[in-house]
Amino acid sequence: MLTLHNIQRSIWGNHILNWIDLTAKEGQAIWLVWPNWCGKTSLINVINGFYQASHGSIVFDDKHITRSSVEKRGQMWIGRVFQSFGIFKNLTLFENLALAFVNNLHRKYKFLPTSFLPQEKKDQINSVLHELDLYSKRNELAWNLSWWQMRLLEIARLYIQDTKLFLLDEPTAWVSPKLKWKVIQLLNKIIQTWKTVIIVEHDFEFLWQFVDQIMVMDEWKIVLEWSYQDIKNSDTIKEIYFGRLSDKHPTTSLIKRSNLIKV
Repeated sequence: MLTLHNIQRSIWGNHILNWIDLTAKEGQAIWLVWPNWCGKTSLINVINGFYQASHGSIVFDDKHITRSSVEKRGQMWIGRVFQSFGIFKNLTLFENLALAFVNNLHRKYKFLPTSFLPQEKKDQINSVLHELDLYSKRNELAWNLSWWQMRLLEIARLYIQDTKLFLLDEPTAWVSPKLKWKVIQLLNKIIQTWKTVIIVEHDFEFLWQFVDQIMVMDEWKIVLEWSYQDIKNSDTIKEIYFGRLSDKHPTTSLIKRSNLIKV
């Protein structure tokens, strides 16, 4: 699905990514974790094309995309959710989700009102809005939504389009704890259809619901990798999660930094 080999990115001679190797398979959920300024968001930016790698290669679906544009990668169904919101607040909820189908529509439909969408597309949008308890607001402008509802709408737009690789940068930011289960439901559906998710997040409890690979980043490189079973069974992970660490533990300095800085 996705292979990164020896990825580097430098700005003015300073590394922000340093010899990154990463392989993501279909149906896999990978979690990138740990302190700010260690390169997590930069790595996401390199994968979807906002940043160009200074060195190394990126292969997606057996195609070399190292120098491909953001638009080209989007056409290959690499989707992105940002820390800030990426919805159109002057459009209705229905219209925001209708944008998911633009690339798949015949040219003659692209500039017509959403009322001209094929009925199966309308039904799909309405079904997702029902799932998110937003159906009653489908004809309201998105700026009327609360922060957590905007986040759900943004993730839902990726969900209903034909995205193969989901790059999610703190998708539960501004989502209330009681409503995170809706995001979990969506992500589990995505993974069950053999889509791939790479996620930057700091909420352990949320991620344990679906993640199967954890990659710890520090000093602009991946320094540790664990499987889902490792996460569940590792005393180290339990110590990290509950904050019980000895000063002699090799990851103590990393964790101490993560306790001081929001990841």
